[in-house]
Amino acid sequence: MLTPQISYEFIAEKIRAMKDTYPSLRSKSDAHVFSALCVKSNFYKNPALILSEAELDDIIVDGQYDGGVDFLLSDPNTEGADLVIGQSKFYAAIQYDDVLNAMIKMALFYKDMVRGQYEQVNATVQHRFMTLQSDVGDESKIHFVFYTSAPQAGIRRDRIEKKFREQFTGISNIEVSILFADDIVDEIKESESRRPTVEAGKIRIDEHDNYLLYGDGAAVVNVSAYSIKQLYAQHNTNLLARNLRYHVAGRDIDNAIKETITKDPDSFWLKNNGITIICDDFEIDGKEVKLKNFSIVNGGQTTYLLHKSTNISSENDLYLPCKIIKIIGNTEDEKNRFTLSIAKATNSQKAIKPVDLKANSPEQIRFSQAMREVGIFYQTKRGETVPRMYREPYLNTDLVEIGKSCLAGIFQVPCLSRAKPSSLYQEKYYEPIFNGNLSQIAKLCKELLYIDHYFRTVYQKNFDRENNTHPNASTRISLAHNARTICVAFVAFASRYRQENISVQDLAPIFGPSSSESILDALYETFRDLGQLQYFIPPQVFDNKEQYDKILSKLFSVIIEAGITSYSIECRHDSTLTATNYLKKDKNYYDILGAQWSRIHEDIIRIFDEIEM
Repeated sequence: MLTPQISYEFIAEKIRAMKDTYPSLRSKSDAHVFSALCVKSNFYKNPALILSEAELDDIIVDGQYDGGVDFLLSDPNTEGADLVIGQSKFYAAIQYDDVLNAMIKMALFYKDMVRGQYEQVNATVQHRFMTLQSDVGDESKIHFVFYTSAPQAGIRRDRIEKKFREQFTGISNIEVSILFADDIVDEIKESESRRPTVEAGKIRIDEHDNYLLYGDGAAVVNVSAYSIKQLYAQHNTNLLARNLRYHVAGRDIDNAIKETITKDPDSFWLKNNGITIICDDFEIDGKEVKLKNFSIVNGGQTTYLLHKSTNISSENDLYLPCKIIKIIGNTEDEKNRFTLSIAKATNSQKAIKPVDLKANSPEQIRFSQAMREVGIFYQTKRGETVPRMYREPYLNTDLVEIGKSCLAGIFQVPCLSRAKPSSLYQEKYYEPIFNGNLSQIAKLCKELLYIDHYFRTVYQKNFDRENNTHPNASTRISLAHNARTICVAFVAFASRYRQENISVQDLAPIFGPSSSESILDALYETFRDLGQLQYFIPPQVFDNKEQYDKILSKLFSVIIEAGITSYSIECRHDSTLTATNYLKKDKNYYDILGAQWSRIHEDIIRIFDEIEM
């Protein structure tokens, strides 16, 4: 552990380096850049995540009337669009009450904002919060983060967290992180070390030829913790190249592992599940196991904590169970299926998310290739490095983003896409996308990605600017900020209708009195059947982004104006209704279409008549 002065100077040096890397930060205060440094090191340590200057400018909201928050972002490492609300203090020393007051202030800010009491904060914070809140769904968490460059100096995190959580009695989706100087130094160092590659190497076992063979393709050994620590020091996340995920911090499990290493190392073998290594080949020679093309597929958390432990060295070693398995299969598909089956079966210490289970599946690898053929880099697993040529946000994507896009654009359930994106893993949604006509799906997904990108980066900002002085500005802007997935869905809907891929007869359920579920069930087969659809807007128009963007703006405006009308009517009957809640139900999306179909139909025909279909 570094001394407080050395930690502070280390952070100060990284702040200076941050200013060199991001020219837009050079005129900013050290306190401002400290926020940027912490966000980058904590949330963007994955080498596949690129944090641009424009994104940083959006994330850091520190300023006058900021409501006590310094940064707002959607956690790029989670599936559920977790909202991160944070504050930072670039201090050399800090007191308990300073930390507690900062945390309570963030809690009050959040509660005011979800109630629509925006007048307490400046326009930048208002718009940023509404934009991020619009993506928060039923599976999302609200993560409050406090950073300080000051040492912990006896401050009790648990006491602060207890008082903070009292602000949210009965609410279970709240997460809290309080990081002091040493924590931030660790985050920075780990962030700088991430390089995902596959290497070869060797490990040591406890005794000469002490192993248990299972046929010719597997063995169980007692592996030296220090040899695992050395491997991680040498290769970092390379060791987890074929794992379902990289190390994801989990306080309870992490603390239990650390405590056993520190206080009861003799029982580590008994308490720890050990690690599982898959490889192309292995050879046991005395107390050494040579591994070829290997990866740890279970035990990434243990591996990381062994690496971090100061209690493990060549003189102070311990052993843990290690299973070594040769990969079986003659084709890449067979090898990937085998690896995936082992990874799924052996991961038990921490819950695996659906996206992790799909990481190395054959259909994901095939889909990745199909996306590459249309010019999109598709990450099958968090941690892959995005090649430079695909660094534009709409040219790289992953399973979570594709899932949201397809739920909204293809299956026409935009509110489900936002509120519960994990619905994609249901067979009725997953199979048609990833085991269907991949060439067709890839082309459509490429458009959906751009449609979503244009809404977020251009249209929404233009709409805010044009409506700021409107008499009904608050209602209009709030609904528009929550309408992204509905806008993506409507572009696809309008195009399919204009191309006669769907007909008025197909849409009959929209115009009758039906429940939400009955409408969705009735329309599922209609929207699932893409027929010969190859594009939403002709390729020659897509290649002309200026023309494409104009068409998107017109289509977005059609559904947003219709949405504002329907929402305003509903508000007359329910004064507590918010735009966020209104646009969380697909029934309301279909009510908008059904109630105003005459006008919407005419607008679709008019807009598409301007281009050649």
